[in-house]
Amino acid sequence: MSERPSVYNSSEPQTKVETTRLMDTTGLLENEKIRTRINLINEEIKRCLLDEDGEPAILYETTRHLILAGGKRLRSLLLILCSEAVGGTVVDALPFAVATEFIQTASLIHDDVIDEDSMRRGVETTHEKYGRKMAIIAGDLLVAIAIKLIGERSTPELLTYVATGGIKMCEGEAADLLMSQNKVQSYTTEAALEIIRMKTVSFMVSAAKIGAMLGKADQTQLEALINYSEMLGFSFQIRDDILDIVATQNGTGKTVLSDLRGSRSNFVLAHAMESCSAKQKEEFVQKMNDGVTEFVLDQISEHKSVEYSNGIAKKYVLAAKEAIRGFDFANEELLLLLADFAVKRLY
Repeated sequence: MSERPSVYNSSEPQTKVETTRLMDTTGLLENEKIRTRINLINEEIKRCLLDEDGEPAILYETTRHLILAGGKRLRSLLLILCSEAVGGTVVDALPFAVATEFIQTASLIHDDVIDEDSMRRGVETTHEKYGRKMAIIAGDLLVAIAIKLIGERSTPELLTYVATGGIKMCEGEAADLLMSQNKVQSYTTEAALEIIRMKTVSFMVSAAKIGAMLGKADQTQLEALINYSEMLGFSFQIRDDILDIVATQNGTGKTVLSDLRGSRSNFVLAHAMESCSAKQKEEFVQKMNDGVTEFVLDQISEHKSVEYSNGIAKKYVLAAKEAIRGFDFANEELLLLLADFAVKRLY
C-alpha cells in the first residue's frame, strides 16, 4: 500500500503536497487552506485507486477516467470542513471524504449515460470513451470501493448517513427521468426544488452529518451544520442549473443546454414556464419536449428567469451563512468561503 503524504503527520495540513490543477476549482484554490485540503483529497483518491488496481485492467482504467479528470470536490471538502469545524481532523475525515467523492462520481458517470452527454470535467464522458456497458460497471465499482472505505472505518450510524443520502439521490434521479420520459406538461419551481432536494441536497447533508459526527459535534452544532449544508446544496444546484443555460462548454467543461434538450429538471426552465401565459406555456411545453431551444431561451430572457434564479440562489447562500452564525466554528471563514463559491462560480 502506498505511503500517505507526510502532511498527514501534522495537526494542520501544510502546502508541501503538489498543487494539482483542477478545471473546476480555480475560485477555491485562491485560498491556501482550501487548496491544501483539495490537494489532500486528490492524493488520497489516487492512493485509493492504486490500491484497488485489479483485473481486468480496462475496468480500473475506466473507473479512473472521470474522477482523475478533476472536479470541484465540493462534497468531500464539505465533509472535511464540517469535521474540522467541531474539532475533527483531516486525517480522520479524509477516507470518508474520498468515499463521498467516489459515490458522487459514480452518479455522474451513470447520469451521463442516461442523458447521453458527451463531455464532463473537460474530457469525454466515460461512456463516450469506454462504452456504455463498461461505464455502468465502472460506476458500480466506485460505489463498491466507497462502501469498503467506509466499512473499514465506520459505525453503523455513519454508514446509514451515506446510504440515506444515496437512496435520496437515486430517487431524485428517477423522478427527474420519469418527468423527461413522460414529457413536460406542467413544470413548477416547487417541483424543481423538490428534485434538487433529493438529487443534490440530500447527499450534501449526508456529507455534513458524517463530518460533524467524526468531529464529535453536539446536537446544536450538528443541526447548524445540517442547515448550512442544506442551504448550500440548494444554492449550488440552482447555480448549476443557471450555468447549464448560460455557460459555454469550454467554460464549464461539460455539455451545455443538456437539461433543456433532455427535458430534465432545471430551476431556470421551471421559472420561465411558470411565468408564461397559457398560450405561451403550451408552445413552451411543445418546444421543450421537441428539444427546440430558441423559443425556450427567448422566454427565459423575456421573463428574466436567470436573474430570478440568481436571486434565489443568493438567498440560499445567505441562509447558509446565517445557519452557522454565532457558533464560533473553528474554520468559519472557510465555510463562508465555500458558500460564496457555490453561488459565484462560473463553472
